[in-house]
This record gives sequence, C-alpha cells and structure tokens, in this order.
Amino acid sequence: MKLSDHRFWKKSINSSDLISLNYAQAVFRILNEGDSVMMDPKFPLPVSSWKDIPSLQFKTSGTSSKSKKIILSWEALNKASQRLESYFNLDEPINTISSLPIHHVGGWMQVMRAWFSSGSVLFVDYKDLAKSEKLNLCDNRFISLVPSQLYELLKSENAIAHLRRCRGIFVGGAHCSSEIAKKAREAELPIYLCYGMTETAGMVTVLDKDDFANGISGVGQPMQGVSMRLDSEGRICIKCPSIGFAEVGSVSFDQKWFVTSDLGKEKNGYWEVLHRVDRLINTGGEKVNPDLVEKNILEFPSVKSCLVSSEKDEKWVEKVVAYVTPKSICSKGLRLFLEARLKKHEVPKNFYTIDTIQDAKSKNWKH
Repeated sequence: MKLSDHRFWKKSINSSDLISLNYAQAVFRILNEGDSVMMDPKFPLPVSSWKDIPSLQFKTSGTSSKSKKIILSWEALNKASQRLESYFNLDEPINTISSLPIHHVGGWMQVMRAWFSSGSVLFVDYKDLAKSEKLNLCDNRFISLVPSQLYELLKSENAIAHLRRCRGIFVGGAHCSSEIAKKAREAELPIYLCYGMTETAGMVTVLDKDDFANGISGVGQPMQGVSMRLDSEGRICIKCPSIGFAEVGSVSFDQKWFVTSDLGKEKNGYWEVLHRVDRLINTGGEKVNPDLVEKNILEFPSVKSCLVSSEKDEKWVEKVVAYVTPKSICSKGLRLFLEARLKKHEVPKNFYTIDTIQDAKSKNWKH
C-alpha cells in the first residue's frame, strides 16, 4: 500500500501535539511498507494484514473489562469518512483538529477525514485551546471532544472564542450532562451530539447543531448509509458499510447487523442511548445500572466526570462505588442529592473524589 503523504503532513506543521503527529506519521510509514498497524497506546506496531487487506487494529474494552481487538480496513475508514461528507453535503476538503487519544478511533478519524478529502489535520492538546491566542486555530475546522473536555473548555473565554469558530464540534463517548449542554448552548457553540464506537469506525448518528441549540437531547438521527433497529431485548443494532471485523466472540453479528450492548429507544427518527446491558451490578440481590447512576451524578453541580463501579463486600457480595472528579466535590452533598433521585440500593456506598478518572483506572475496578 503506497500513500503519498508528504504534502499532507506539511499542512500539519502548526500542530502543538507533536507526539500525536509523530504517531500518525509512523502509522502511514508502516502502511507504506506493506504491513497493517496495531494502534498500541505507546506507538504503532506493524502486524500482518488480515486476509491481505490493509487495516488498522484497535483495542477496545467498551465498558466491559475484556479487551477486544477490532480490525478496520482502509476501505471501512474511507466509508466512515464519506459518511461525514454526505451528512454535511461537502464537496470540499475537510479540515480537522485531533484532540482525542490518537490510538483511539475518535482521535484517528480526524486524520482519516482530512486525508480522504485532501484536507488538513492539526494535532492539538485540547487544553491549548484555552491558552492559544491564535484566533484562527479552529477556523472552519471540525473537532471531536468528550464531555469532560468540553466541561473544562467552557470555563475559559479564550477556549469558547476558539470553539465558536469551529465548523462543528462533535461530542460523544459519554453522556453529556444537562449542565454542560446548557452552558454550551449559552456559549452558542456549534455542538453536534453523536453516537458511534470503534466497531463502526466512529459516529453513526448525529444530533444537528440547530436541534441541540433548541434543547433537543439524545444522539440524533442515523447518518446516510446507516440502518438502525432494536432487537427483541431492546439492544441497538447497526448496519453500515464501515463495520469492522473482530476476533471471534468479541462482537455480535446477526446477518450483517452489529448487535451492540447498548439499550436504546427511537422516536420520530431520533435516537437515545439508555444504558449498557453488560454493566449491571448485583448488590444484595438487587440489580443496579451504573449508567443510570452516572447520569444522575453528572447532574450534580460542578461534577466534571464520574465512573460507577463495584467492590467486593461481605454483606452485599458487590457494593456500588463511585469515582468522581474533581476532588473538591462534597461527597455528603452528592449523597443527599442522589438519595432524592435514586432508589436506596442504587446510591453508591462509597464515593471516591479524585483528580482524574485515570486515577480510578489504576485501582482494581471494573465497569
């Protein structure tokens, strides 16, 4: 596979995140040498091509503790990029900013959208948007953020000024709280809430910025070429040209439909993701849905992000616990807030206030 990428990378010269830029260039070098690529967190690794098809291999655990390898062919990545072009009815290059981890689909697709459309990509640490005085940094560019990043950027007038100049801000990867959504609307940001995953090479639904501005919630409507339905258990099933291959047993397929672990609902063409079926915690014989608890925690003022998990317990077998950022959150106030909104067994037995959610991942947790 030969990729003439010299001119492409010259357009990334103003990137501030040189580590991600070097990672992306290394991916292209491996592909040019005829291998496929394992998107390892530290650096890309050459691997044999699956069925001689140039591809990228991503590791993802979704919200389960089991790591899965998802193989996305170069053609699948192209189809996913074309999906975005169709959504915006574009016949011009797509210019992007990559601020998510480059070894994840969310970060990598910003490279692909620019590459396949002959556009450009800048690699930028999202925190730089609050520091940079280059007002044209985001001009006419698309950027993808997770809600916790948007939460931080909304604190900075400088970052808000940058984000207003974006062509579109894709927000996904987690529930966007009503507090974050309210502040983003007040800041008049061009927000597009979306839903997608590694297995689909990124977003498959989009909530239009005008719908978002008008107070509509959820993840919007399926993009062109995407079909969605619910199975008999209420799980979201997806059919689209960009669905990847997977290791045996790592994802579910039903006659070319990808069966997700997400329960959802649809009304008038608009979709909402309710929660995952593979995260339930059994505490004292009661089933607790961590997604529901997390959504309520995120409604507590000043909460940036959270993760609800479980710990072994002699009395309950499993007890519900919550990791919450920032560290300044009042655990007592949060408990009282949740007791008024949740059933008794759904309220976490312990709250751990931490600096970042990554701190939780260094512990023995599962979700």
